[in-house]
Amino acid sequence: MKPTKDQSSSTPQRILQAALKEFATHGLGGARMERIARKAGVNKALLFYYFSSKENLFQQLLTEAMKIVIPQLQQVILQARQPSDLIEVLPRIYTRFALEHPDYIRMILLELIRNPQTIASLMSQVISTYQPSPPREINKKIMAWGKEGLLQETDPSQLILNLIPPMIFTPIIAPLVEVLLQKKIMDSPDFLQRRIASLTQFLKKGVLP
Repeated sequence: MKPTKDQSSSTPQRILQAALKEFATHGLGGARMERIARKAGVNKALLFYYFSSKENLFQQLLTEAMKIVIPQLQQVILQARQPSDLIEVLPRIYTRFALEHPDYIRMILLELIRNPQTIASLMSQVISTYQPSPPREINKKIMAWGKEGLLQETDPSQLILNLIPPMIFTPIIAPLVEVLLQKKIMDSPDFLQRRIASLTQFLKKGVLP
């Protein structure tokens, strides 16, 4: 079933938006193309015209998510001359992404829990399209800064494990914090900026000597 000209401009985006909600709720294994088609307002024939499988849809969404983050990350890593250059910027990149795109975070985390090898492989494929390689560059800089005594933790794997979780888990953990404190915290208009500032200070104390 070939789409009309008007459909061609908007239908793929509607499908991707519906698929993102589906994957964020059910994960790749539990997602159903029927539900995605229904939420997107298209029939299954048109859905399969654009995306041949739910795996193809998932990979497209993962690519879209990483296209938001990786170019920014790549630029920061290449320009960083000392650890503080990264710590001043990374919380802004990751925290803003997590709060502005929580369904991407849920989609990725669900698959990391259920099928870590698959998501790791897909992410590696996307990252490999960026040169110079952000993971390779950050590993080199961490090793160099460690030798210069500019970091408390000099093992790249341990340092990255220390850095990333607090930056991306805010939209996942914040609802629990709201229940525990019995007050809304994410509704505040300055929540994002306050979160970035607090996290930056926290990371500086934990990373820099």
